[in-house]
Amino acid sequence: MWFSNLICYRFKQDVSYNQEDFEQALEQDVFRPCGSQEMNTFGWTKAFGKHGQTLSHFSEKSILVCAKREEKVLPASVINDMLAEKIELIEREENRPVKKKEKDELKENILSTLLPQAFKKSSLQFAFIDQVNGWVIVNSASFNKAEELLALLRKSLGTLPVVPAFANYDLDVFLTDWLTHFNAPDGFAIGSDAELQEPDDNGAQVKLKQHDLASDEIKTHLENGKRVTKLALDWRERVKFILQNDGTLKRLSYADALKEQNADIPKEDMAIKLDADFILITEEIKELLEELTAGLGDKEDLA
Repeated sequence: MWFSNLICYRFKQDVSYNQEDFEQALEQDVFRPCGSQEMNTFGWTKAFGKHGQTLSHFSEKSILVCAKREEKVLPASVINDMLAEKIELIEREENRPVKKKEKDELKENILSTLLPQAFKKSSLQFAFIDQVNGWVIVNSASFNKAEELLALLRKSLGTLPVVPAFANYDLDVFLTDWLTHFNAPDGFAIGSDAELQEPDDNGAQVKLKQHDLASDEIKTHLENGKRVTKLALDWRERVKFILQNDGTLKRLSYADALKEQNADIPKEDMAIKLDADFILITEEIKELLEELTAGLGDKEDLA
């Protein structure tokens, strides 16, 4: 429930979803386990897991969804060893080389044999939709995985007119300016972690952890033309995170006072606690993002 990495999108138009229709749309792509010959499956599961009954959770104009992925684990080394043995056997017994097409067929046969016996692993991915401000927030550190979830949501709903929230901002410029002047937007304070890089994409990098970012050493790097690609920020002493130049917010950590706000709700009322936590965390994230975008200046045309 406590989102640890944020990949952010915004709707290009106002949206308003009806809970019953939304739920029915997700049910078209509900999660199912892998079949005997499937490598992976991906679908919607209950937003609150065993503590809920629905695939989506509507609360305070926000919608929580959860996608589940199951995949089979087949180590490439095992497949390659079995393939090498078969190739060696054929070449020895039939005294001929095995061509690429036949190798591919042999590999497919090996996969087909091993798949039903393969171990399975599963993972959950959460996202929420803010119907008031038009945010779609995916709890992921990977754009590929975030896009996979959005593709599933688009398939279920029929349409999903969203764009990456920070695509029209040159965040390198902002991050470098904030660190150069050691002055972040209102509500934000610069932390002690950063990454700097020379303008050339293949240029030298400087990775800093628990460092005094106001030091002369950092000023020298900046004066020599290095740009800031990652910067630790502290928002109102409530949420700490790393803002990257690709627009992702990573390694979110929340103040103890925030995490303990709903601690008095008994475990017997877990569904109530999960709802309270969902409202709490989404309101914090929405406020943080609104202040961050305000600090970046006027919104760009996202059409």
